[in-house]
Amino acid sequence: MRLRTAVLATALAVSGGAFAQSCPGEAAPRDTDVLLSTRVADGSPRGLKRSDLDTLPPRSVDLRRSVERDGARDEQILNYGGWLLRDVLTLAGFDEAGRRDTRTWVVEATATDGYRAVFSWGELYNSALGEQVYVIGSQDGRPLDAAAGPLALRSLSDQRPGPRHVRNLCALAVRPLPAR
Repeated sequence: MRLRTAVLATALAVSGGAFAQSCPGEAAPRDTDVLLSTRVADGSPRGLKRSDLDTLPPRSVDLRRSVERDGARDEQILNYGGWLLRDVLTLAGFDEAGRRDTRTWVVEATATDGYRAVFSWGELYNSALGEQVYVIGSQDGRPLDAAAGPLALRSLSDQRPGPRHVRNLCALAVRPLPAR
């Protein structure tokens, strides 16, 4: 992974920074304005920029968590700003309304390091969980730091939030499950 990062950094330096780091599976680095690659039902890719995301209704959510430090419990409240995943998928061109075939589809979120998290159509569109899955662009009123962003994905209703917390979110893909 270090070698790949070094090669990309060299390419950025040579090109004058005209491209950003690509997401796993992308053939070439993407334009610097593109924050999120999407591929929906028809398979055509679409790059979403910050200006695209900013056309969506902004969401702000507080997450309360307990942290143990030096034997004492500390209560923290984190504020996340971003967009509902379902809204981002609609912006990318996924139209599930009235389509029976989409009920067996999955949404895959990918990070720049290759980490992936998967959601079913039923979770996002037919359960309360769908109201708690966010593409995050800020924490506590500030843009995400380099370790977390520029975008992240959080599923705040999961009992164990870690497995579907995607730092450095770079791609979303919507696809049907394979036929039996």
